Amino acid sequence: MADTKPRWQLHSIYPGLDSPEYSAACTELRESIAAASRSIDDRDLRESDPIAWLRTLLDALDRLFALHTTVESYTYCAYSADTQNAAASAALVALGEFSAPLQRLQVAYRSAVAGLDAAVIDRAAADARIGSYAFILREQRFLATRQLGAAEESLAADLNRSGADAWERLHQSLSSTLVASWPDGTSKTIVELRALARHPDRAVRRTAYQLELATWQTNEIAFAAAINGVKGASVTLNTARGWSSTLERSAHQCRLSPATLDALLGSMRAALPVLGEYLQLKARLLGLERLAFYDLFAPVGDAAHEWSYHDAIGFIVTQFGRFSPEMASFAQHAVDSGWIDAAPRPGKVGGAYCTDLPTVGESRILSNFDGTYDELTTLAHELGHAYHSFVMRDLPELQRDYPMTLAETASIFCETIVFSAALDAASPVERLPIVEHALLSATQVIVDILSRFEFESGLMERRAETELTPAELCERMLAAQDRTYGSALEPAERHPYMWAVKPHYYRADLAFYNFPYAFGQLFGLGLFAQWQTDPDRFPRRYRELLRRTGRASVEDVAAGAGIDVTKRAFWDASIARIAEYVALFRDTIVTKEQEAAPR
Repeated sequence: MADTKPRWQLHSIYPGLDSPEYSAACTELRESIAAASRSIDDRDLRESDPIAWLRTLLDALDRLFALHTTVESYTYCAYSADTQNAAASAALVALGEFSAPLQRLQVAYRSAVAGLDAAVIDRAAADARIGSYAFILREQRFLATRQLGAAEESLAADLNRSGADAWERLHQSLSSTLVASWPDGTSKTIVELRALARHPDRAVRRTAYQLELATWQTNEIAFAAAINGVKGASVTLNTARGWSSTLERSAHQCRLSPATLDALLGSMRAALPVLGEYLQLKARLLGLERLAFYDLFAPVGDAAHEWSYHDAIGFIVTQFGRFSPEMASFAQHAVDSGWIDAAPRPGKVGGAYCTDLPTVGESRILSNFDGTYDELTTLAHELGHAYHSFVMRDLPELQRDYPMTLAETASIFCETIVFSAALDAASPVERLPIVEHALLSATQVIVDILSRFEFESGLMERRAETELTPAELCERMLAAQDRTYGSALEPAERHPYMWAVKPHYYRADLAFYNFPYAFGQLFGLGLFAQWQTDPDRFPRRYRELLRRTGRASVEDVAAGAGIDVTKRAFWDASIARIAEYVALFRDTIVTKEQEAAPR
């Protein structure tokens, strides 16, 4: 029987981009912005009955943001499933007209809430209707102290469209169209060259790496201008808004304290020797003295088990059921309801994502399933995101907005469930690539992410003083890689242009888009360990943890599960689990070598 990979259905959201329902939703969105603005400006109600005013305002904002998220997600789904769809491209551009009004609305909302007496917020916290918004309201009051006046913020939003946002678009446009000439005379895009890092032939990997570096170098002036433009805008605006640094703003966006960030980074740095051993073992397995950058993703072991889509889904649902019947039932519902687009095809974007559609209480998952174990775990990962949305589906939209640090919690947890089960079920031949997959992922979110964090920290400090040349950017990137990869990588074969590769550096609104990945990986591993310790009671605590992610700090969310993320002990325990994987990897290699030795 043919392994049919499904396409998702979108008609349960809107019948089509040209439908009256979609058009009505866009009209309603415009009207909802106006209605929320009127609620904010209702000074008479705000002064006479501030609690009633807050109830009205929060209801209006919940409706507005739920609708905006749904319309935006639906439109991007239509586009990403077929990037040649002219109507979807046009609809995405049209949605851009809401950016500036929404920014102005956000500024006015914060200012109005900040204008309330602290006693009113305390009363609101005790109110039966809006008590659960207390954290959000206090957060908005603080953020009002970190914004400019309404006119200045409106101007900044308008200027960003032709400033930092334009630099980001330049990076996207240029990096997506770069091509290089392969030795056989054919052309390869930069995406194709980077994908060859997984090729089994080292000569192919080296050639792709060399062509990739040469291509980035040819365009380094444009990329340096873009990163200087984005980071310059961040420095200027964050300073004007009263932030002590861009990192302080990013940590606040992630809702975590300096103590938590320090503990996380401390454990990551302490883990470098552990993962350095893995990289040395991988070099040994590949017959190398030391890895080059283009060897990091080299495949190891014999051909892995190939999964049909049907078997992959069955395996995931079964393993989710080991955790809780609800999670398994939800995953099966997502499959049966046509929420997943799994078939690779021309015109469809690469990679995978999950997006939320709150007005209909649904999600959609895009993947490019190819039968590999990597894609099996990707499906589990994205279904974890969808489950996170599912358990929050009855909450108001403002309380569903969780930070990047907690965004990866459910996805990593679900991925770990599947990894553990796959490892247990694997034959000795299959075990090596499965363990290596986990260690490669850990290396990327600890070693490589730490190098990106250190690079960006230095970049922001230097950008406050002057612009950086392409040569200085490359020098700083190599220095950051040296501090994290160390002797595990060949010094002459690292990647000086990672500052041009990673699109996260070009997001003016999300600087330091790196450490949240490490937080998610290690937090998810820590939660998995708790489940193993207390399998009967933990699923309920875990569900409640997910429901709180949009209305509490990271520290308070974790404390609800008995975790203190401000201390190294929790993070070190997650690192210890990774060390166990390294030991298993080492033992598997030794066994393989012994079996291959002549008798």
